[in-house]
Amino acid sequence: MKRALLVLLLMTLILNCVACSTAKKITVEEPSITDDSNTKVVIDSMESEKIDEVEIAQQAYDLIEGAESNCKQAMKIIEAAWHFGIWNAPECKTDEVIERLSAKIGCDISFIEEHGGYTADELVNGNEDFPGWEFCLMTAENCLSAIGVYDFTNEALDSARDLIRQLSTDYTHYQSLKDYYTKVAAYVAYFENISGSYNDLTAAITEYESGIQMAKEPLLFDFG
Repeated sequence: MKRALLVLLLMTLILNCVACSTAKKITVEEPSITDDSNTKVVIDSMESEKIDEVEIAQQAYDLIEGAESNCKQAMKIIEAAWHFGIWNAPECKTDEVIERLSAKIGCDISFIEEHGGYTADELVNGNEDFPGWEFCLMTAENCLSAIGVYDFTNEALDSARDLIRQLSTDYTHYQSLKDYYTKVAAYVAYFENISGSYNDLTAAITEYESGIQMAKEPLLFDFG
């Protein structure tokens, strides 16, 4: 995936986060039981509150979906860097390893050199503390951090959580939105603290993304 696509996703999240602050709150004066005009105000207000819940729910859905998309794309980069580090980097010459890693993870060579944090020799040979593939993996993580993926993904989820809390618990999609948020948040937590082997990673990606899709399906008709 190209760096430009990640930046576009992140900018979309920024706009969605700003939009979240614009949700309207309806307040009306307490009506008199015998006042027909005030009764109409109450009915109109109830309808407005229903509309507001739909708008809030849509904003929450969009933010969660943005976080999901960011996480999925970032995990592709993590997987590609890890795979490259295990099977390709050891065969590379030091003067070509960053170029080949760049092609694998979709980041410019200059960006990797500036933000990756590790030398070409470390990517190929490792050092006394880490093998080369770990440096490849950590290079990808450092580049994702420099782009802002971790920060904006968490900000999107935080904003979505705050919006969901504004919904009444008997709102039609309250539980489904909460389930969707929970599944994506769990994937993001794993993404931020990856452990285990490469095979564990590929299995986890399948498991998390399958669970997210199942949680998302009840919401697709109204919000997708």
